[in-house]
Amino acid sequence: MDAATVRDSHRMRGRLVCAALVLCSGGLLGCELLGGNRQSTGQAPPVSPMQHPVLEGIPLPAGFQIVDERSMARKAGATRIGQCEFLGGAMPDDVARFYEKYMPAAKFTLKEKGFNNGEYALRFESDNEVCNIRVRPAKGKTALVIDVGPLLRGAGEPRPPGYQP
Repeated sequence: MDAATVRDSHRMRGRLVCAALVLCSGGLLGCELLGGNRQSTGQAPPVSPMQHPVLEGIPLPAGFQIVDERSMARKAGATRIGQCEFLGGAMPDDVARFYEKYMPAAKFTLKEKGFNNGEYALRFESDNEVCNIRVRPAKGKTALVIDVGPLLRGAGEPRPPGYQP
């Protein structure tokens, strides 16, 4: 064999190795994106800058999309009320951890946390609102339901500043 043939043979082998690596990594990535490997990462998914206008200030995990036909939200002045459902690919336990991590930054305090029949239920309160979050598996995805509304106070509890009976 002459030097040119050996050089061309080495180039071809290098190209084949690169192509095989690209195909293998693309196949593994495709399995992860399509939910082929839906194991918990043990970490909260990253926060997303996309939010529903009425749910402003309440964080959403990246990759969750609103389900319009099962969502309702209204805002009048400083008062808002809503129930919005989202679907995404993160595991339910990762989403529950996400809310435990990010809701304090939104000025909400975790008041209750439960797990029943595969569904996480978290209850958060701020100075004037309550936010209930439910997370459950749903046909290969994760359903996330956020309920937000005014915090109802009992007769003996302090009122917000500026409150007049």
